[in-house]
Amino acid sequence: MLPYEMIDLAQSTFSNSTAVYAVFLSLVSGYLVVGYLVGMELTKTQVTILTVLFLYATLILIWAQSAYVFWGGYYSELARGDRAEVVMFSPKMWMPAVIAVGNLLTVAACLFFMWNVRKGQKNGH
Repeated sequence: MLPYEMIDLAQSTFSNSTAVYAVFLSLVSGYLVVGYLVGMELTKTQVTILTVLFLYATLILIWAQSAYVFWGGYYSELARGDRAEVVMFSPKMWMPAVIAVGNLLTVAACLFFMWNVRKGQKNGH
């Protein structure tokens, strides 16, 4: 594969990563809005269904974004002429893990927010 083709492939995967992140942010925003507006009025079953679907969707998106970032970094490093063994230990290869941890912390914060809203319902706040 020519370097141009690898750079083009890297750009395509990074673009896909950006699109996946936009969907991730939409899900997070929707979950927070629902929690804020009607979280106290939802039954336990409704909150459980909403949360399971939220977790399912966001975990798939986190995995997809991390994969796109990984392969984008891999192809961009290969395009520079590095050997595949060297590429795997490039600092760029840590980026998918950093992004995944940040996104997982975001999901944890959303779950805490919903729990906090629901806790306020039980305490009468």
